[in-house]
Amino acid sequence: MQTGDLVLFRGRGPFAWLIRTWTRSSWDHCGVLWVVEGEAMVLEARAVGGVACHALRNRQKDGPTVYPTGRAADIPLALRHLGDRYSVKDAIRAGLGERGDHAGFECAEFAAMVLGLDHEARGWTPQGLVTFLVTPAPPKTGENGEN
Repeated sequence: MQTGDLVLFRGRGPFAWLIRTWTRSSWDHCGVLWVVEGEAMVLEARAVGGVACHALRNRQKDGPTVYPTGRAADIPLALRHLGDRYSVKDAIRAGLGERGDHAGFECAEFAAMVLGLDHEARGWTPQGLVTFLVTPAPPKTGENGEN
């Protein structure tokens, strides 16, 4: 586990089930891993408490899966947003595949921002982040059109 990894959660409540069903995902929540002095922390946007940082060891009941991204996390940017509000409206829009109005953060939008992705360009979901991160980029084409 290293800073910048994506932490995916699978909650047990009805709201978590609804999110997974609606987004056709195995996960209903995500955050970004931050390893501080050997302690794994999760930077995340949650419906209760907004943007916060929690010890991963305290989140074990939600069955976290740590997915290596190979991306650098902008920790100073994430820390500047601690305490920002969560946007239920943006979460619903993301589930519909629409962009949010950015009046607050939903979990995947916050994670995308911290990982340096264009978090305002689309409605991110935990599944959408995983799909984006594992889909290989198209080969770069040279000036003359050759690979």
